[in-house]
This record gives sequence, structure tokens and C-alpha cells, in this order.
Amino acid sequence: MKHLDLDSRKGKAPGGYNCPLAESGAPFIFMNAAGQMSDVTTMVHEGGHAVHSFLAHPLELSSFKEYPMEIAEVASMAMELFTLDHLDVFLSDPADVKRAKEKQMERVLTIFPWIATIDKFQHWVYEHPNYTEEEITAAWKSILEEFSSEIVDYSGLESYRSGAWQRQLHLFEVPFYYIEYGIAQLGAIGLWMQFEKNKDQALDNYMHALELGGTQTLPELYKAAGLVFDFSPDHIKELTDFVRNKYEEILK
Repeated sequence: MKHLDLDSRKGKAPGGYNCPLAESGAPFIFMNAAGQMSDVTTMVHEGGHAVHSFLAHPLELSSFKEYPMEIAEVASMAMELFTLDHLDVFLSDPADVKRAKEKQMERVLTIFPWIATIDKFQHWVYEHPNYTEEEITAAWKSILEEFSSEIVDYSGLESYRSGAWQRQLHLFEVPFYYIEYGIAQLGAIGLWMQFEKNKDQALDNYMHALELGGTQTLPELYKAAGLVFDFSPDHIKELTDFVRNKYEEILK
């Protein structure tokens, strides 16, 4: 049985996901590879979900294998960061490896304003169920501008930006499943900090938290991973400063 469906092809559904098979515990990974660096990121991301599936499978009850979205995305997003030093497996040119690391570092932080944009936008949508096309476009543009940087000049791209929300499948398929990525990214950065200090201990913490499945509350799962469930400005600054320092190391 094939457990990987990776290549893009005509008529194939968009997106990427990991789906654990209930009886065997084996994960099935679906994605649409198109010959880009993002293919590697997606594969590693879904691979983190696959590890979670394997580790939680031995739990006695099926309901125990259903875990909070926020810890599920810690599994995948942390895996993206754990594997940064192994991109040479996919990229033979050191310059490409360096550029890929730079892009990933940027993505680790720039995803936060996009998450905030999507989350605030979908709240607006459900609070205004009778909106017109003009109203939803105006609301989207206002929210997008609120969380966008003034450094980038988007002149000539106004039409594209006015409908950019439509590329976010979560809005259509799993409403309100997006803020979890922000919560999880903070956890993933925390695990990456551990990983840089002591790889073995970080991996032990990672696996211990994932093997608990849904048998604990979210704060307890974070604690099992050696993380603090903390969204204070001071803690977030500590995490983002770490990422910035790693980014500056790559640029040297």
C-alpha cells in the first residue's frame, strides 16, 4: 500500500496533509510537489504529523489518539526547524542551502502577521453573514493593511491583494483553524531553542509530549515537551529574539 501521494497532477485536489490510518497506525501523506523548496518544507511538516501519528497510535482508546490542534502543529512546525541543518540532503549547492535557511527563518516570523490577518478576517466574516462583495473586499483590505509592513511597495498588485484571502483553504474547509498555527509556532520555536542547547533532551521532550496523544490538556502537553504555555510579550520577545539571532548567524 502506498502511503505517500506527493506529486502534483491534473485533477488532483489542492493542499497537503497527513492522515493516520486507524488500524495500522501508518500515516498517509498527501501533497502537491511542484519542484520548489516549499515542497521540502511541506514534506518535513507533514512528516512531523506522521511522527505524531506513530507515537500516539499505541494508546488504548481511539479518542486518546485525537489531540489538540495546537500540539499537532507543534509536532509539524518543530520538525521543520529540527531539520534545518540537513537541507543539504535535498540541495547540493551550499548557496541554495543558505538561501533556503534564510527563507525559512523569515517564514518563522512573517507567518505571525498573516495568522493574525486570517484570524481577524474570519471573525469579521462570521459576524457579518449578510455581507456584500464590496463589503467583504473592503474589510479584507483594511485588515490586511493593518498587519502589513509599509516597507513593501505593492503598487500594481492591488487587484491580487484584494482577493488574497481566497488562497487560504482553511477559511473554506476548517473555519477558525488558523490561530492554532501561531500558538504552535511559539511552541516550535521553544523546542528549537532546546534543540540547539541539547539535541537529545529536546527530542526526548518532543517524543514524550507527542506519545501522550490527547490524554492531557494542552498546557500539560506543553509542559511535557519542556515548554511554558505563555503568550506574554516578554516570552514572545525571548522566542523571536532567538530566531532573529539565528537568522543573523545564517547571514554571516
